[in-house]
Amino acid sequence: MQENITLVNWFGYILALGIVATSLAMIALGGRWQAIEASAYSGERRPWWFWVLSTLLIVFYLAALVVFLTGEKSIAGWILMVLIPVGWVIKGGLVIFNAKGRQTVSSVTGDANWVKIGLLRLPVALGLAVLAALV
Repeated sequence: MQENITLVNWFGYILALGIVATSLAMIALGGRWQAIEASAYSGERRPWWFWVLSTLLIVFYLAALVVFLTGEKSIAGWILMVLIPVGWVIKGGLVIFNAKGRQTVSSVTGDANWVKIGLLRLPVALGLAVLAALV
């Protein structure tokens, strides 16, 4: 385990924490989570909190990326700082910036479906936390 926690580590830990928090909200709210999801992905205009969180995440990512690029590299770091953001771009293309993708996300209904999605996301959070620890 490394002695110095860097922005790269924090980036991974905060992503993991964000996934845990939203997954637990999905599990707790069930079908009521749909209103939050729909406001972020399927509306004509995104809500203010979507833009604020997106901007903060991008700024934090860019700061962590500078630390990563100027520091020692590891496989975990490459996955966390390069592979995952590429996945975001793909998700953005398929969901956020694509009407059919937005409709797919917006059509998830029912408590059981949101609980399943919330539970399926938890291992992703664990993987991100492990990557963050290994950077």
